[in-house]
Amino acid sequence: MHRFVSILLTVLATYSSAVAQDATRLSTSVRLLPGPINGVAIERNERTLVVYGDPSGTLQQADMVLFTHARRDVVWAGRDLVERGARAVVPAAEAEAFTKATEFWSRFVTARFHDYRQQTTKVPVIPMEIARTVQGGDTVQWQDLTLKVLDTPGYTRGAVSYLLEADGVRYAFVGDLICGDGQLLDLYSLQDEVPELRIGGYHGYATRMAPLIASLRVIAAEEPDILVPARGPLIRDPQAAIARLIGRLQAVYRNYLSISAGRYYFRDSYDGLAQRVLGSARDVPWMRMAIMDEDPAGWMVCISNSRLLLSESGAGWLIDCGSRQIIDEIKKLRDTGRLTSLEGLFITHYHDDHTEKVNALLEVFPCPVFVTPLMADIARRPGAYRLPCLTTEAIAEPTVVPDGCRRRWHEFQLTFYDYPGQTLYHSALLAEHDNGEKLLFVGDSFTPSGIDDYCLLNRNLMHEGEGYLRCLDILATLPADCMLVNQHVAPVFQFDASQLTLMRKALAERAALLGELFTWDDANYGIDEQWARTYPYGQTARPSRTVEVEVRIRNHSPRPHRYTVTPHVTAGFLAEPRQAHRTIDPGQEEPIAFRIAVPASMPRSVGVFTADVAFDRWDLRHWCEALIEVQP
Repeated sequence: MHRFVSILLTVLATYSSAVAQDATRLSTSVRLLPGPINGVAIERNERTLVVYGDPSGTLQQADMVLFTHARRDVVWAGRDLVERGARAVVPAAEAEAFTKATEFWSRFVTARFHDYRQQTTKVPVIPMEIARTVQGGDTVQWQDLTLKVLDTPGYTRGAVSYLLEADGVRYAFVGDLICGDGQLLDLYSLQDEVPELRIGGYHGYATRMAPLIASLRVIAAEEPDILVPARGPLIRDPQAAIARLIGRLQAVYRNYLSISAGRYYFRDSYDGLAQRVLGSARDVPWMRMAIMDEDPAGWMVCISNSRLLLSESGAGWLIDCGSRQIIDEIKKLRDTGRLTSLEGLFITHYHDDHTEKVNALLEVFPCPVFVTPLMADIARRPGAYRLPCLTTEAIAEPTVVPDGCRRRWHEFQLTFYDYPGQTLYHSALLAEHDNGEKLLFVGDSFTPSGIDDYCLLNRNLMHEGEGYLRCLDILATLPADCMLVNQHVAPVFQFDASQLTLMRKALAERAALLGELFTWDDANYGIDEQWARTYPYGQTARPSRTVEVEVRIRNHSPRPHRYTVTPHVTAGFLAEPRQAHRTIDPGQEEPIAFRIAVPASMPRSVGVFTADVAFDRWDLRHWCEALIEVQP
């Protein structure tokens, strides 16, 4: 009887395996290897060619692995096969990300400060040996099959796609160019420069949207039967899905341009951006410019991108200090007797052009430095964050004033606000003079043409009561005669009620458009690269020591999720625990802590900690990282 049961179980297991394999077979010689990444095995004469990799872990070996791009959250699926002897074929434009991973992270320890390029750091941690690089126009011969290579930049700068006709089916392996039925994983990965329009990486809101759309059209022209993206469901109606994605991208970009602060700075360039993505600037419903006043209050002194409040007593209150020029001008005011003392310094946001010379100023003019709660930690520990335009200059002992705090200073009433506009870590200061004049210092959050969210990496959240929606709420409470001050804009300006309503409406429309564009259950995941982040992002450690890294997760979803985090460390380090779980309520950010042991014999080097993050239907491998600089 036992023998009969054993045989029956073996037969059932074999049958179940055969059924499962048959369910993943796309055609006679093409088989899906399901998992977090859509691995594909192409089988001929007992040999195997793999696209993306084998997330299922069922293959022991393969002849070759084709990679479409260098994102480590995709590349991981093919690494084991390459290490067991498979030849890696990678895009020529991204080859160094595969082969020079160690060099990248060694440089990035310092390059992450004063960073205005805004390129993803989801790149490999460990170098990979490659057999061949390819670019558009190349072909890959394997057995009796020929795969055509297309340049398809967009989601990454140098991505390629592979076209294969097998068993009478035309397949296109498109990486992260598209996801789902006309959707995309995120927008922040598209942040980039446009040199011909004089738009730098920091100001280039999703500007790789234009090459991405062009790449989608290239794929559509090949008339594939099935799109196999790197993740998500297979796409069996490519023409319809591509048309939907292009339409959704253009709708988002039209909305973004309509209320962008960047148009004030780069009007001609913004017409060019509209032309690249939409075909015409005439299709954009540009908001009219705010009312401007070129002759602001006499008690405000403009000094570069800083502003000085000057009391009748001669006392001063400075707002931001990012350059030596500002200190020199303050000295001149002191030397001429116009400024008798500096009694306070307020920081609007953490960017280096607003904070880089705070400590140098304090050496000459000792005074308290005021920040609101949103700014407090990043002011003290800028190196603990991975964000644009970081300074290395920590402010050791800032005075933290609560949101909404009011303070009397000479003939002024000052009110401090958490003001998450241009960045999540941003504040504003309302100065009301006894003569009735009122100015709200908004840092870089608005210009006369709209909102300053042109750098997606700044974390411009779109929940009600957060981000620019909170900023607009505050503007709606101000006295009718209050003017706004942007640190980079000479005239003061003011939006009327209809413009405030228009901006709020545009943001509501954008949230709906992004909800259709992304595959997440909340659009904020697709615009907030740091929804899962490490803290501290960078730190130093000595051999034989243990340090702590937290993975901090913000649940943007409308319901609780149970998140599972699995750590990975480079060779020699040890991470504990090996896996951790936490249920996080909607709207909350919670930490999950890991202890990292540095080996005793570790030389001077950079260790990279990465973490998988899984929740709901998502399983995101090596999603976020932290740097541990070993200093013996």
